[in-house]
Amino acid sequence: MKQKELAEYIKNQSKKLKMQKIGSLQIVFKDEFVGDLDYEKVFKTINFMLPDHFLDLIDIVYVGQFDLFKDGDYNAAYENGAVYVTNEQDDQADLIDDLIHEIAHAVEEAYDHEIYSDEMIQKNFLAKRRKIKVILDHEGYNIANIDFSNPYYSEDMDIFLRDEVGYEALHNLIPGLFLAPYSISSLREYFARGFEEFYLGKPVNLDKTCPYIYKKLLRLHENSE
Repeated sequence: MKQKELAEYIKNQSKKLKMQKIGSLQIVFKDEFVGDLDYEKVFKTINFMLPDHFLDLIDIVYVGQFDLFKDGDYNAAYENGAVYVTNEQDDQADLIDDLIHEIAHAVEEAYDHEIYSDEMIQKNFLAKRRKIKVILDHEGYNIANIDFSNPYYSEDMDIFLRDEVGYEALHNLIPGLFLAPYSISSLREYFARGFEEFYLGKPVNLDKTCPYIYKKLLRLHENSE
């Protein structure tokens, strides 16, 4: 279900759909969460964890099954002020992770100039890309048709990392370079994974591995007043 179709669906079904506001977040349930998931606790945690000026970037959170999830190997998305999450979650931690990751994309979009204008994060990302390229070449992977100098999303890069190399193999090759295999795929995902580490992991680890993301997020977080 595309965004325009979803908006029309919400309008027509508004009296039937469950809607709930938890803290700063307005939630619309196209489908109820599956299983015994304390989603209210999850959304309260998100409200407590993130500063208001980040939460204000999210107009609405849609919960359910959506066509956009069928086109890729993911179960959450951010688009035009809306976060979409599947109603099929492994547990509360999985839902928190999905929400934080998509809010990271909203923050990146809203604060693009503050994050990227000095080009330090991009330069750091591409330097690490060059290193992983050498490592993968040394490991015998065919990198001839993969452009490691493009910081933006590339389907060729995505398929290569996921299917040809595999995230499990990558996990053993990236310590000290990337926080997770998927963060190699694009500058956008590199930032989002850093955002996750800042709020859900260990900020000191982010500072060590991705210092420029850490410094930007620290500044953005503290500018909440």
